[in-house]
Amino acid sequence: MLGVVVVLIILALVQVKFNFLYSKNTVRLGLIGTYQTHDLPLEVTTLISEGLVKVESDGRIKPNLVTGWEVNNDATNFKFKLKDGLKWIDNTEVKAGDLSFNIPNIDISFPDDKTIEFHLKEAYSPLPSLLTKPILKKGTLLGTGPYQITKVEKSRIFITKLSLESPDPKLPKIYIRFYPSEKIAVTGFNLGEVEALLGFSNSKLFLNTSQISIKQKTDFNKIVTILFQTKDSILSNRSLRQALSYQTPKISGEEGADNPYPPKLWAYDPDSKKYLSNPDEAKAALERAKSQMPEEKLKSELLLTATPNLEEVGKTVVGSWKSLGFDAKLRVESGIPQNFQALLITQSIPSDPDQYFLWHGTQTKTNLTKYDSKRADKDLEDGRKIITEEERREKYFDFQKTLLEDAPATFLYFPKYNIVYLKKVEENLNKLLPLLQFPN
Repeated sequence: MLGVVVVLIILALVQVKFNFLYSKNTVRLGLIGTYQTHDLPLEVTTLISEGLVKVESDGRIKPNLVTGWEVNNDATNFKFKLKDGLKWIDNTEVKAGDLSFNIPNIDISFPDDKTIEFHLKEAYSPLPSLLTKPILKKGTLLGTGPYQITKVEKSRIFITKLSLESPDPKLPKIYIRFYPSEKIAVTGFNLGEVEALLGFSNSKLFLNTSQISIKQKTDFNKIVTILFQTKDSILSNRSLRQALSYQTPKISGEEGADNPYPPKLWAYDPDSKKYLSNPDEAKAALERAKSQMPEEKLKSELLLTATPNLEEVGKTVVGSWKSLGFDAKLRVESGIPQNFQALLITQSIPSDPDQYFLWHGTQTKTNLTKYDSKRADKDLEDGRKIITEEERREKYFDFQKTLLEDAPATFLYFPKYNIVYLKKVEENLNKLLPLLQFPN
């Protein structure tokens, strides 16, 4: 009897590892992070619904589930009209009153079943860019398709597993498992718990075997940046920050960033100041700093703090700073430290050029550099009040010029979004990637 039990256990473990009972019309996905039902990640919500609007590659906002919108002259009132014939996946009609929006300091009304009005206390022209998130029927997890969540498993308040099915028989069933960390997720993939792992940061964690493949795309919604603490006794000097920015190398194999904006964004200024891998300009900026600062300050320790997934990048940066004569050191720390001199971090950036929360002097919780420029503040304030694209572009061009000259940060690159998967599920995975807005 004991022998039978042992054999069954071994068979179960082998099945988990190699999945001999693989079903051709299912795919098991792994996602990293802890989520509740009210804050599902985009990898899930894009499978079950769509946004009222969508973002083009150049950052422009276009209608999606709405026919369009009207806005008053001072950008405080927006009116959106739903398209005719919209259905939830349960085949009931989509009505304006079904929708719920979690946008603070905005009053929302529904004059009729097709109309949604947003009433703002202050002008905010980028409001449509806040409506890209896939919509759900109020109080449910129902969207406009093509998938429906059929089962939710939790551990306390956090979701551990999801099951999704589609009315379209051509689309596979999806089983999603959530992992609290990248390390645990990699272990789960290697054990055969999932057949594809989405959104991990380091593609070097996986061996290049004949059974495994990796897809990548550049994620222009995030940017890897070195933030300088502008109130620091050393880094308060602009010439010194410029010297560090010029000395910082381009990172091989990555989509370089020379600006807080992606190069395809309609507000990106191609003629803006360029840093990275420019040792001659670095030496010139350092000479300016020497004329402005006591010599002992320049000999002080310069500490770069990096998140764990950016440790190797941090080593490269610190090495380049040392070659310029700085006593640079690297510290690896999880999360965002309360106090830092220089911080290497991946930040999310909005699809709209409005980066008020990242750089405006009043934003003490999110402006981590404590950057304070009256000129940049005015550009950011005006940019979110003006309606016309041409006038907004003028403001953001000036903002880029001011920010880059002041150098409160060094913009390194736009990181990659990685998917590792077993080749046997590639056909099913390719059916899902367009829904995830991931190119084949």
